[in-house]
Amino acid sequence: MKAVFFILILLLQLQASEVLVFGTAATVETALMKKRLMPLVDYLQESIGRPIEFQSGYDYKDAIKKVSNGTFHLAYIGPAPYVLAKRLNPESIQILAGLKNSQEGCFHTVLIAKKGSHIVKLGDLENHSFAFGSPESTLSYYVPMEMLIKSGMIQKIKRYDFLGRHDKVAKYVIMNKYDAGAIKHSVAKKYSKHLQVLAQSKDMHDFMIVANANMDKKLLQKIQKALYELKNPEILKPIKESATGFEPREDGDYDEVRKIIDFVSVHK
Repeated sequence: MKAVFFILILLLQLQASEVLVFGTAATVETALMKKRLMPLVDYLQESIGRPIEFQSGYDYKDAIKKVSNGTFHLAYIGPAPYVLAKRLNPESIQILAGLKNSQEGCFHTVLIAKKGSHIVKLGDLENHSFAFGSPESTLSYYVPMEMLIKSGMIQKIKRYDFLGRHDKVAKYVIMNKYDAGAIKHSVAKKYSKHLQVLAQSKDMHDFMIVANANMDKKLLQKIQKALYELKNPEILKPIKESATGFEPREDGDYDEVRKIIDFVSVHK
């Protein structure tokens, strides 16, 4: 009897010390993504008393797979990757919190060209090359592709390619490797000396923290509570300059993204 009790205690201790994996899809270079998120990872680790390891998916598709199959216990992901992961495994993912910003209209896509280019509006894209980020990205594919389809420009573009990351799209447009591209507003702002905006989308719900829904419920509540209580700018600002904390978010908040994904899938 004592042996069984000892084994149970040991198993509980092992479970309590199990390393959790915090994952993400690298919207910019992996090293920069890690630098932005490690203060948050360290904060959560201290808050719940469990070791947490940071990992980045090889690309968006890999990150989506790891969110859906539970390889990532926790993840910082955007709207489209969340919807796509949820479709792969509907019961496996729970939203814990969404990123809260001090500014309205700070999470949208912009279509960009190099400053000084004769391309200054959507209609100027005819017979020019165009760069998207990842084919699973909200702001560097689905939303701008919807804009190009609805404007009738997608058939007039000479060619388009996927470069994987927002920052790579910006750099390749600046280097004249592509005539135009689609990136999120924050990346366009970073390279504003070199880029001009052709058009922008309406605002969307920002990134979120999701969890493997099969994790211990008390642990999930503890993580969620820590996210809601987080106000430290030294942790939040590296994630996003306008970030002020985390707020409640529901699955239904992403129905508009689902509509965009379905529209693009049918009309591309």
